[in-house]
Amino acid sequence: MLRTFKFCTEFTTTQFLKLSNLQLSTLNDKIENFENVETSLSDGVLNIHLQNGKSFVINRQTPNKQLWYSSPISGPQRFNYINGKWVNSKQIEIENQLLNEINLLLIK
Repeated sequence: MLRTFKFCTEFTTTQFLKLSNLQLSTLNDKIENFENVETSLSDGVLNIHLQNGKSFVINRQTPNKQLWYSSPISGPQRFNYINGKWVNSKQIEIENQLLNEINLLLIK
């Protein structure tokens, strides 16, 4: 089991890679079976393509120990690992952000 860190600066690059890979895999697993959505996960980059032409990209930024997020709804964001969660500057978890935005686009 992975240790919970208070701030992303408290862990090593190896720990960051484990935490970021786990989060990317979890996100991929949650959405890969959605209708009208295709995903690919490779080398720390999760690409999500919706049938309506919209796409999301989430990738790890090892030097900054962040996950970078690009969305057709909210634009670019950076997520830091704080208190055991990947959160943006508004303290929204990356999973909630992604799932809410995908659902908005699939409803349209």
